[in-house]
Amino acid sequence: MLTAAHRVYRWARHTSSISSDRLEDEALPVLEPALAVYREGIGRTRGQLRNAARRALADLRPDRVEPVVKLLDDAATYEWPGGGQAAGRRVEVFERAAARHPVLDAAEALAIVGEAFTPAPADHGEAVGRLYADYPEFHRLTGFPDNYTAQALRADYDLGQAQALLYSATRVTVEAGRDFKHILRYARLARLLHRAERMAPDAARAADASTAAQTYYRFVLDGPSSVLRRTRAYGVDFARFLAALVRLSDWRLDAEIELRRGWRSLHFTLASTDGLGAGATAPSEFDSTLEAAIARKFGHERAGWTLVREGLVLDLGRGRVLVPDFVFRHRDGTEVALEIVGYWTPEYVADKLRRLAGVRGVHLLVAVPRSLAVRAGRLPAAVLPFRRRLLLRDLLPRLEGFRAAGSGAARPGVTGSRSARRRLPRP
Repeated sequence: MLTAAHRVYRWARHTSSISSDRLEDEALPVLEPALAVYREGIGRTRGQLRNAARRALADLRPDRVEPVVKLLDDAATYEWPGGGQAAGRRVEVFERAAARHPVLDAAEALAIVGEAFTPAPADHGEAVGRLYADYPEFHRLTGFPDNYTAQALRADYDLGQAQALLYSATRVTVEAGRDFKHILRYARLARLLHRAERMAPDAARAADASTAAQTYYRFVLDGPSSVLRRTRAYGVDFARFLAALVRLSDWRLDAEIELRRGWRSLHFTLASTDGLGAGATAPSEFDSTLEAAIARKFGHERAGWTLVREGLVLDLGRGRVLVPDFVFRHRDGTEVALEIVGYWTPEYVADKLRRLAGVRGVHLLVAVPRSLAVRAGRLPAAVLPFRRRLLLRDLLPRLEGFRAAGSGAARPGVTGSRSARRRLPRP
């Protein structure tokens, strides 16, 4: 990823909008010489490669050179001494030099350094490189991917610039259609708080036959401290989220960007049709090690129950939706939704429990840390307390309890009719 120092952007005061830089087709041939520097530079130091790449990019717009060099550097593989060897040799050389202080002759200095290395360095430049081999500037290139093309470099540049702009975001809103479940998952992976609302039909989409029947959702993403004040503390999390979002289709993002504290916010918009981040790697399927452990231990089917990842959408009313982490379906037709209360900040827990309190008309099992068991006991759901992880010996009896109650019987803690809250069609 690029840093804030590498970002290049354009903004318009009259529209309060901002956009990240993107490379044009004409820039692709200019990138090839810099790629060749790294492909042919095995054995050279990082500093030598960076300087050579800068010279190779002489025809590229100057403000784009350093971001491109950074991305080339990230794609490369370097080697350096480990275990404190280089630091130990420096101490040894400095102690020898101190005994002969002052050392004013260059040949004598080279000889002192040569006593610590076999074979001895041939000149001053090599001596410095060997002496400081653990410093990033002197790391040596051992590999560069042959399939890293100018197109791939441009894709990384375009995505990296958009991510770098999100470092200054205070809030991100995403509107999405059929891939909304994945957006919820990626928001959790990025450790962001999220609120989801079902959107009213849009006139433009209603006129389009391909999207007229599609249900759209709006996701507002921020972090725990956003409840108290505007903050840019979650910019890196927003950037991680974008790297996953660009893998999906049918979405539109609007971010509030505050370049400096106290400045007026600017709007940064992106859409799936922009073609951003081609070839980006999607994140892990699971939001946490806890969920991954449940799926791994339970398997696809156990004791007549089938596990489905986020296979149900619950309508909480007033346009709000909830996608439980897992759905367990028994061969007799019994269906149980499992929601795990994670990311245990007070604000998040309060918001999650408030939303779960609105669930009706579905068998709901809520897994919570033991410290939250009493609060969760007020929910219209069965509660499964756990310490560090969920155990199958605790989970399976709870699932069977729903079968024993019968599909038509009300379960403890559930009030209201099945029509009080409804399930949305599965996407």
